[in-house]
Amino acid sequence: MSADSGQPVGRPIGPWEELERRRVFRVAVAYVAAAFAVVQAADLWLPGSSAPDWALRVVLGVVVLGFPAAIVLAWTYDVTPGGIERTVEDATDDPGYDAGPPRLWAAFVILASGLGIVLWTMGR
Repeated sequence: MSADSGQPVGRPIGPWEELERRRVFRVAVAYVAAAFAVVQAADLWLPGSSAPDWALRVVLGVVVLGFPAAIVLAWTYDVTPGGIERTVEDATDDPGYDAGPPRLWAAFVILASGLGIVLWTMGR
């Protein structure tokens, strides 16, 4: 057993654990939050600056098209104190990997889904 991750050495990890190890979820949440702020700022600023009507659609399009690029970059690279490095391909070679308690992720997904449903129904 590995002392760091609690998983047997050499044991392949599943797709969910691999996404967590590569910090793809963290990047996705940060991107969505930043994109929301950018779109809201553009919605406030563009009409007041006499921008054409299609300018907000362009901002939204760039934000939407940038999401897959951010996910691919999160999968491929890691930002470390030593700089930007390529992510280790094999999780058994990554001594700092720890997925954390799975129940915490399940609780987060359930709470985020519930919040999304509440906000969606309030807008109707």
